[in-house]
Amino acid sequence: MSQPLNKGISVIELFKELYLHKFSIIGVSSLFFIISIVISLNLTNRYTAKVTLVGVVADSGGLAALAKNFGGLASVAGLNLGASGGEDKSAIAIEIIKSRKFINDFVVKHDLSIPLVASKGYNVLTDELEIDHNVFDLKENKWMREVELPKTVEPSAWEIHKTFLDLLKIEQDIKTGFVTISIEFYSPKLAKKWLELLIIEINEKIKNNDKKEAKKSIIFLNKALDNVTNSNMQQTFYQLIEEQTKTLMLTESKKEYVFKTISPAYLPERKSFPNRIVICISGGFLGAIIMSFWIISRYFYRNERI
Repeated sequence: MSQPLNKGISVIELFKELYLHKFSIIGVSSLFFIISIVISLNLTNRYTAKVTLVGVVADSGGLAALAKNFGGLASVAGLNLGASGGEDKSAIAIEIIKSRKFINDFVVKHDLSIPLVASKGYNVLTDELEIDHNVFDLKENKWMREVELPKTVEPSAWEIHKTFLDLLKIEQDIKTGFVTISIEFYSPKLAKKWLELLIIEINEKIKNNDKKEAKKSIIFLNKALDNVTNSNMQQTFYQLIEEQTKTLMLTESKKEYVFKTISPAYLPERKSFPNRIVICISGGFLGAIIMSFWIISRYFYRNERI
């Protein structure tokens, strides 16, 4: 026996009502399906370049023991022994990558603001980006877009940062330590190129920071050593200098300083967006649901009045 819903209305009656209007449901569903086809065909293809990395863990050597025994002395010297040895710096590197300063410096260095903000597609035949001339005039070499305050005609650092973050995706597997970084863009070649440059830049940045810190520490320790007469303390200073020298040597010799590439970025051949089949099917289902809801609502309204 069917379950009553309201004033004698049953589930079977509702299905009968929907069946009576099946052609209306099919018609509206077909209309939404066609609209979805048109929308999906007007969406610009995007391609995703992806790279899999693993954080490089530095060999702590004797640094762990020094950190335990002479942590106070190291802090006076401006040394962070705990951070220098045996630490995976990938978490720090990820946060730096997402920071506004790093992204904006990266965009400025490689002159990416025009393709980031002004591009609207990619011509496969000519292998060139399609630039929206209402946003940037290539002939005049100036920004032409119309914006509302507080935005400016030329994209700000905040806008560049947000736009780049929309293309960038970073995932870290806590269990394995693997880091997956991907960039989605109109041009598959540029997506791959930018991703490769990004990995190079973050490795260089962390490497240069550690190099500067190591050099500063060695200079400080050598100066302080001149004023130390106690042989035990002198030995401690020599050990600190030795460990900082090791760090300096690592910065000079290791190319993949923070991230080691497990799976390099390949040129994407298939688009990652849009999935036109899913869009069209979803549109058809949405049309059927909307029409069914309208028929049921009208049926309840009719019965309420009786």
